[in-house]
Amino acid sequence: MSRPVDVRRITLTALMAALIFVLTRTVQIATPAQGYIHLGDAGIVFAALAFGPGVAAVAGGLGTALADITSGYMQWALFSFLVHGIQGWIVGAIINREANTGKMILAAVLSALIVIGGYFVAGMILVGIGGAVSELLPNMIQGISGGLVGVPLYLAVRRAYPTISRYKMQV
Repeated sequence: MSRPVDVRRITLTALMAALIFVLTRTVQIATPAQGYIHLGDAGIVFAALAFGPGVAAVAGGLGTALADITSGYMQWALFSFLVHGIQGWIVGAIINREANTGKMILAAVLSALIVIGGYFVAGMILVGIGGAVSELLPNMIQGISGGLVGVPLYLAVRRAYPTISRYKMQV
């Protein structure tokens, strides 16, 4: 017996993937080893807190990978899909049912660590150890800023639109 198509989940995922694409594509600050800093992590953290791990994983992976493909960083697209997909899933899974302060801090820290570690491995593969090391600081900035922007954004939206919590998809 197959599950029915969940139009709400598909719609939320597509909307969040588009938002993450725009956040990733609009502001790109080039880094030393052929990468860039962007605001997409804030969208991924927001999506995970607001809509759960499934929406955040797919939207985060797709949005960032498509931004890489369309902005001349195609070599990073597969890694972005994986790193940001895992980032979205982990953050969403931590916050799965209750978004309290402790869980949001833990989720933001793990989110940054996933970005830093994931892109360090990707950098070693694509540009070697020296290039990967040169990307550590930019990836720290990107990962930390994702939590510093994404969490307050979620809290502000939840305050202004309390019914957003009914759209969270459980694991």
